[in-house]
Amino acid sequence: MKVNRWVEALLNMNNNSQVQKLYANRADFYERLFINFLGWGKELETFFWKSDYVQPNIKVLDAGCGTGIITKTLFQLARRKDVGGVKFHAFDITQNMLEVFQQWIPKQGAKNIEIQKADVLEIDALPPYWKDYELIVASTMLEYLPKDKVEHALKNLRKLLSIGGILLIFITKRNFITRWLAKKWWKTNLYDEPGIVTLLNSAGFVKSEFKKLSFGWASSIIVIEAKC
Repeated sequence: MKVNRWVEALLNMNNNSQVQKLYANRADFYERLFINFLGWGKELETFFWKSDYVQPNIKVLDAGCGTGIITKTLFQLARRKDVGGVKFHAFDITQNMLEVFQQWIPKQGAKNIEIQKADVLEIDALPPYWKDYELIVASTMLEYLPKDKVEHALKNLRKLLSIGGILLIFITKRNFITRWLAKKWWKTNLYDEPGIVTLLNSAGFVKSEFKKLSFGWASSIIVIEAKC
């Protein structure tokens, strides 16, 4: 099978640029494996369904959106709960990921989703009206930044929040399994709860609260809600 060949290729790679090139060229593979096969999309559906993050007439920013799983989940949730007036903006640094996302938008008849190629470290490149968000979600994005750039990224996201707005972070947690997978495949940084709180405080966030995923995901992903 085609997917099996790509999995085998991924397992044999130990160079960061090789792996990133694979995902840039095969963004659809990322979607099928991580979002669908491993069940990350389903986990997000369950998490957000139990929450009250989606409210009428809010603006949502999906920072480092990849193929759009956060926006897709929240968009469908708003539709199912009949929550109107929500505007979605999403950006990512990888064009191929955005192209996969873009193909999904017209199929849903979505008129309230805008996407753009951008870097969280250079938010001045975003459209001037991309600001004052009630909710910003950064899902498995910050760990791919150099550690000395994460605080800067958090400060940039804080600038884009409205008064009383929420930053919701999903970030890879340091444990035995993720240490091997993340370090070998993607050369990402791994974090623990105290480390994330320290970074948020340094970036100007004064309130933070950890959220729970299901048992299977809680050991690998930290979820934290932060406010200024």
